[in-house]
Amino acid sequence: LDQPLVIQYFNWLGKAVRFDFGNSFISGKPVINEIMSRFPNTLYLVLIASIMAIVIAVPIALLSARYSGSILDQGLRVVTTIGATMPEFWLGLLLLYVFAIHLGIVPVIAGSNIANIFLPAFTLCLSYSAVYVRMLRTNLIEVRRSNFFKAARSKGMSEGSAMVRHGLKNAILPCVTLIATNFGGMISGGFAVETIFSWQGIGQLAVEAVGRKDYPVIQAIILWLGVLYVAVNFLVDLSYSLLDPRVRLG
Repeated sequence: LDQPLVIQYFNWLGKAVRFDFGNSFISGKPVINEIMSRFPNTLYLVLIASIMAIVIAVPIALLSARYSGSILDQGLRVVTTIGATMPEFWLGLLLLYVFAIHLGIVPVIAGSNIANIFLPAFTLCLSYSAVYVRMLRTNLIEVRRSNFFKAARSKGMSEGSAMVRHGLKNAILPCVTLIATNFGGMISGGFAVETIFSWQGIGQLAVEAVGRKDYPVIQAIILWLGVLYVAVNFLVDLSYSLLDPRVRLG
């Protein structure tokens, strides 16, 4: 503390590059050890939530696009709008009350047990899956108007089969960036979900650090999540050449 603020910052940054974030004020342990002990649990949660969001979104978007303008389509759009705007902390508390307290199917405290991951993952994925449905539905409707889709239909392929075999592959490409961005958003934005379900992840560690004013832990988590967010999006940009041959040609 006897050095100017700029010198203090670069001293901290030089150590941070070597993954030395100092020691926790509360536990006295190295901050990097605290983070690495919690990060796998957050990664499990986000991976399961991302898979669930895609599994939920794809069939709903196919139905909505297949019967666009119908009562079914309008009903699904209302449901996805509600899902996209539903706060995660409210949904998490509601599911916890119904399934853990009222029905007793799952424990109140999920901890880090992979067997208890369904409710936290579903709470985290619902709003994202609703956004995927709306975007994928719009893309599928555009694909239905394209010439290659009409050519597939003219060869005798049914509407549903053409949408699954040809439409979905082309319609989902613009969603890849959104899925990757939301993957980083799930990691950095799952604090409420992890706290509600007592999931031993990065989010709960960050909330505990804020409450205890454990500044080294807070600084390290913010930097860690920022770097991870940028890295995920960079990898997705590189993956476009594998997903779409037209990118390689360009």
